[in-house]
Amino acid sequence: MSTLFSDHRSWTTPGAQDAAQKTFASVQAAIKASEQLSALNLDVFLQGSYPNGTNTRGDSDVDVVVMMRRTYMPNTTLLSAEEKQVHEQMRVPGTTTAAQLRAGVHSALNGYYGASEVESRNKCLRVARREGYVDADVVPALQEKRFTSYPRFGSPKFIEGISISPLEGPRIVNYPKEHLKNGNAKNARAGEYKTTVRQVKRLRRAAVDAGVLERGVAPGYLLECMVYNAPDHLFVGDDSRRLVNVVTWMHEQSAEQMASAFWAVDRINHLFVEDPGAHNQYTAKRIADTLWDFL
Repeated sequence: MSTLFSDHRSWTTPGAQDAAQKTFASVQAAIKASEQLSALNLDVFLQGSYPNGTNTRGDSDVDVVVMMRRTYMPNTTLLSAEEKQVHEQMRVPGTTTAAQLRAGVHSALNGYYGASEVESRNKCLRVARREGYVDADVVPALQEKRFTSYPRFGSPKFIEGISISPLEGPRIVNYPKEHLKNGNAKNARAGEYKTTVRQVKRLRRAAVDAGVLERGVAPGYLLECMVYNAPDHLFVGDDSRRLVNVVTWMHEQSAEQMASAFWAVDRINHLFVEDPGAHNQYTAKRIADTLWDFL
């Protein structure tokens, strides 16, 4: 093995949380201060490695979702024909568009931080870091309702996601709350799931630093989803044995097995089929093989 057992232990440590929490609280305050946004029934929350407990030292920004519930995007694919008809009869058109939400969030951030500190990007608005804080990617989104039932009488049931409308490219739908829920459940069952995600991310970083893996080819989200699919019994208490178990299992999966069986952590999308990240099973297989060789 090219990495040291002492590394395997040190890689379990999560990254610092203080600056991320301060940044999140600051963005919340900026959104709350806007009278324009106050009527839109907003839910402001973190997504990504910080709330999921898989952040490592060096993770340098936070993703803050500003989700509007006043207008939602419906997904009726799971409904029966009769339920779809009921939904169409009951549906009330939204009054605020995704573009209007983004403009309102942009105005609120400019007013709170100053326009020079806010950068418009394709999917988000980037608030620059300052002393004691980190960069924040603020993501305006509509609520996505993936309906699982829509009775004529009574309340419909749905899985909540977020609908992002980039400046360029198609609409993106994610399910960060489902991701969080399933990751927590996996960690409760397996005990060291989140610890192992941090280890694999640090192993990736070591492989990049050593020049055996290209920078940017193995994003943290992809690694987290790959680890999530490993069987629970592999997550043993010993730090080195657990890391070897999981990386070896990933290495033993073929690209075809990954494509057919790997879920995203939200368990809505198959990782290499419907997931909006458009990840490639052949790249994932190469990543797994490179990490296994580097262990």
